[in-house]
Amino acid sequence: MCLAARVIHQFSTDSDCVLGVTSIDGELFVLLKRDDNQVAVYSINDYQLLRHLHLPGFTGLCASGITACAKHKCLYASDYFDRCIHRYDLSIKIGSVMKRITSRHISKWPVPGQPNGLSVIPGTCNLLVACHYPTSKLVELRADSGQLVREIALQSDIKSLHHAVQLTTGQYVICHGTCSTYRVCMVDIDGRVTHSYGGQRGSDVGQLNYPRHLAVAENSQFIAADRGNNRIVLLSPTLEFVRHISERVSGPERLYFHETTRRLFVGLWGGGVVVVLL
Repeated sequence: MCLAARVIHQFSTDSDCVLGVTSIDGELFVLLKRDDNQVAVYSINDYQLLRHLHLPGFTGLCASGITACAKHKCLYASDYFDRCIHRYDLSIKIGSVMKRITSRHISKWPVPGQPNGLSVIPGTCNLLVACHYPTSKLVELRADSGQLVREIALQSDIKSLHHAVQLTTGQYVICHGTCSTYRVCMVDIDGRVTHSYGGQRGSDVGQLNYPRHLAVAENSQFIAADRGNNRIVLLSPTLEFVRHISERVSGPERLYFHETTRRLFVGLWGGGVVVVLL
């Protein structure tokens, strides 16, 4: 059954680009392209701005991303040029001595490649990092220490990897593309493509134009942010076209699906967040 969708809210951010959206415990965390106070924290119920979090030394670029782990109460942000992950511990309470304890909140994990999109692996809660330079590969890091668990090299025609999620089956779904070829692909544990959607760049059904990010919706369906076409695409569990969720979203850059409320949060390339009810 297709999911009905409608835009129920839109709010602005103090940045010209949203680099990531995620949530923990009723709070929405939005990664912004700026040099300080890079994470804006909102109430997930009424979208009111609550505070900002600062990531020392973090350089926000279009290749950055953010995700959250509810089990470990932390945020992860990818730093493309420094080849590391910034981990922010949310379990430490911030008080009047905030400046003294900032270093306790933040840790940095090295990545064997230049990290782009991030996601948390179901079950293990390990961190999955999509790296797209010098070659496209998936990197898994331990949730408690950042220790390298495995690297999976993707087949050579997968260029410019943007984001990846791992399924409970052990397979991965990725989005990638550059110049003329843009796809969403399902790959096995050896990095080989088993299903795909897209190919030559375009705007017809079966085509994409710069897919930037993924979310997993109900019934194991996949949502892709098709930024170049200003739309959001819903795909089946085998990556077949289901429908366009929205064709009037300007520059969808990042996605986050909140399962409890069935709300899709869409971070925009030009700044701001659109909330879509599925």
